[in-house]
Amino acid sequence: MARKPVYGLHSTSGQARTTVNGKRISLGKYGSPESKAKFDEVMAQWEADHAERNPAVQVSLTVSRLALLFMKHAIEEYVDVDGEPTGEADNFKYALRSLTNYFHGVRVIDFGPKKLKELRDRLVDEGLAQGTINSRIRRIKQVIEWGVSEEYVSVNHFQALRTVKGLRAGRTKAKPPTPKPKVEIEHVEAVQRHVTSPVWGLIQFMLLTGCRPSEACALRWSKIDTSGQNWVYQPQKHKTSHRGKNRSVIIGPRCQKLLNSFREHSRSDYVFDPQVGLEEFVRKEYGDQAKSRKVGEFYTKDSLYTAIQKACDKAEIPRWSPGQLRKTRATQARQQADLETAQQILGHSSKTTTERSYAEMDLSRGQENALKFG
Repeated sequence: MARKPVYGLHSTSGQARTTVNGKRISLGKYGSPESKAKFDEVMAQWEADHAERNPAVQVSLTVSRLALLFMKHAIEEYVDVDGEPTGEADNFKYALRSLTNYFHGVRVIDFGPKKLKELRDRLVDEGLAQGTINSRIRRIKQVIEWGVSEEYVSVNHFQALRTVKGLRAGRTKAKPPTPKPKVEIEHVEAVQRHVTSPVWGLIQFMLLTGCRPSEACALRWSKIDTSGQNWVYQPQKHKTSHRGKNRSVIIGPRCQKLLNSFREHSRSDYVFDPQVGLEEFVRKEYGDQAKSRKVGEFYTKDSLYTAIQKACDKAEIPRWSPGQLRKTRATQARQQADLETAQQILGHSSKTTTERSYAEMDLSRGQENALKFG
């Protein structure tokens, strides 16, 4: 068996180093957190390379080193159709940071259900919300499951951790889920004079179609099918694109009129041009002689969020986020039509998702029936 790497000191340089398969590796200043973190990475990879051939190595694998191995996998795994990160790798990073903060040197084989419950309780003490805690615990179990698939962890160990259930509302001290409400139309209208025309166009487009902020920001003329009475926009990137699902945003006459008003102003194929918005802002604030800098071709969901937050502050109204417009549109559809219509607008595969997360129940019909029959 190959010699196990050892964290050592090179006395002449004062640097930490180790040897892997006869090759010396410099780790940085001896005793520094950076050098120890790099050694952990080296050990994680060495243990992974030798786990299948030597059960003793599998037994010695720590949760920290398993976390390092998984994150290398996650960075490659959780990408969109263009190879760009989806954000899920970051979600795993936060979950694993919670794990390694409290159980850094603990072997995976010793991290059983009781320790997982202990971690869950510590996250409650940190003040995290119930949903956040449950998501982190679920992801940690996913990491252990991945370890089973790579033969770093025994299947029995994963089965034991599966017995730990998520926190339930009313039976935990953790903050209960507080889903964001819909945004009231008067609060939408209040920001109009405090945002640029492209940002206002994005707000109106989301309100009319119920699409996600990322889908609205990525809207391009070349991706819109204008052949029918209703136009159809199929975003290339969306929340479930990695699962091979299609997403269609239906654009009706009112929304078509809105989009046509931007046709002559865009520099590129993107409908909503941030350069137009910046130049509009500069003229308003500094006059026609002011010079503006160049910006990207399209808005991002973060830049849109920031613009709306600032506008809410200027309008002296409660802050709301662009994602709440989706809930507003869904609730309108539920009230004016039915749950199935809201589901189709939002592009959900399940009515349960629509009802649970977006469309508030319309009680007006029940109230009418109560007056008649109750």
